[in-house]
Amino acid sequence: MRGYFDYALSWVERMVTEDGSGIATYKLSNYNLDHICPSRLLFRAYDDTRDQRYRKAQELLWEQLEGQPRTPEGGYWHKKAYPNQMWLDGLYMGAPFYAEYAARYGKPEAFQDVINQFCVVARHTYDSPTGLYKHAWDESREMFWCNKENGQSAHSWGRAMGWFAMALVESLEFIPVDEP
Repeated sequence: MRGYFDYALSWVERMVTEDGSGIATYKLSNYNLDHICPSRLLFRAYDDTRDQRYRKAQELLWEQLEGQPRTPEGGYWHKKAYPNQMWLDGLYMGAPFYAEYAARYGKPEAFQDVINQFCVVARHTYDSPTGLYKHAWDESREMFWCNKENGQSAHSWGRAMGWFAMALVESLEFIPVDEP
C-alpha cells in the first residue's frame, strides 16, 4: 500500500507550490468545484508528512468554498463560468472535501451547508416520473440544454447519479450522526 501513497504524494508534491500558497494550474477566481476533488489528497499528505505547504493549500481551497457563487437557495454553482447551474457531479467534487475540512478544523456550522448542497440539488434534479435524478439544473432556466419549466437537463446520467451517491456516502463519514 505504501507504493500507492508514495505515488499520490509525488503528485501532490508536483501540484503544490514551494511555499504552499498555490496549486499548479489552479485559479481561485475560477470558482470551479472540479478542482476541489483531487485536492482531498492534501489531507492524507499533510497527515503523513506534516508539511505546512499542504495545510496552506487546504486553506486556499477552503477560501474557494467560502466564496463559491451560489443559487438563491445556497447551492454551489458548479463553476463561475456556469452561472446558476448545479450538477450532480459537483456534489462529489466539493462536498466530501467540505465535510472533511469542517470536521478536521472545528467548523461545525459548515455541516448544515454541506447538507443543504445535497438538498438543493436533489430537490431540483429529481424527476418524479422516472424516479431518477437529472444530470444538472439551471436555476435561471437560460441554458440551451435545460427544460425551460423546471431548469432540469434532459438526461439522467448514470455516472452523475453514482457521483451524487458517493458524495453523500463520503460526506457522511465526517458529518456527526447527531447533526440534524
